[in-house]
Amino acid sequence: MKFLLDFLFRVLQLFTEPYFLVFLAIVIIALLKRKNKCKNLRIGVFIVTVIMVILIGNGFLGKLISGYLQKSYIRISEIKNTSAQNPIIVVLGGGVVDIDNTEKLHTMSYSRMVTAYQLYHEYRRNNQPCKILISGKGRGHISEAELFSEDFKKMGVPDSDIIKEDKSMNTYQNAKFSSQIINRMNPSSLYLVTSGFHMKRSVALFQTFGLKPIPQASDFIDTEITIFPNSYNAAFTFVMLKEVVGIWQVQLYNIFGMNK
Repeated sequence: MKFLLDFLFRVLQLFTEPYFLVFLAIVIIALLKRKNKCKNLRIGVFIVTVIMVILIGNGFLGKLISGYLQKSYIRISEIKNTSAQNPIIVVLGGGVVDIDNTEKLHTMSYSRMVTAYQLYHEYRRNNQPCKILISGKGRGHISEAELFSEDFKKMGVPDSDIIKEDKSMNTYQNAKFSSQIINRMNPSSLYLVTSGFHMKRSVALFQTFGLKPIPQASDFIDTEITIFPNSYNAAFTFVMLKEVVGIWQVQLYNIFGMNK
């Protein structure tokens, strides 16, 4: 059952890839062209393709998805008075890039780092203990957790307040492996730091493993309504579409108890 659903969602993820959608439309039109009786259907496929390009490229679809993914976290992400004792701040890795054989954190990682540090600083300036758990291995030679750790130390966070979870390769594993560490530490409260568009799925997965994180979205993305389609809107729309499919996958797997 799980294998079948994994395959289904892998196929569904293809429909969030722009090149695949264009390729699919071309193939369908080419196949239909071989049958003269399908002229109206070819025209229909072409019109649907054009409409989708417009909706994705002019920012309309992205604007709707952006609200669905992020609206709930805009106000809750504002750092308020910290009163919880012995909290853990979980920061999810945002990827690693390799430039000229030098591995650096992806640009999304830095907003997450700043948000985590701001929250950590609120506790420390009141002389309250606080830990930062960095979750993520990434696909480079150096783990995201290690790269995050190096930068946190430069910001003044002592090594004793940093916990590295450097095995996870995706959000599901972020939640699974982090939960094992968190349950052993039994903190009074748990904060989860990641990008706004990524928060809904992340929270759902952490809840799957019995945790109740307080979301702290580090950054938000949105599209701009434009007359003419552009690549900016298209890029962010497809990123958010992938998240929507991922959320559906989490919800369905939870129904069948397949996320443990």
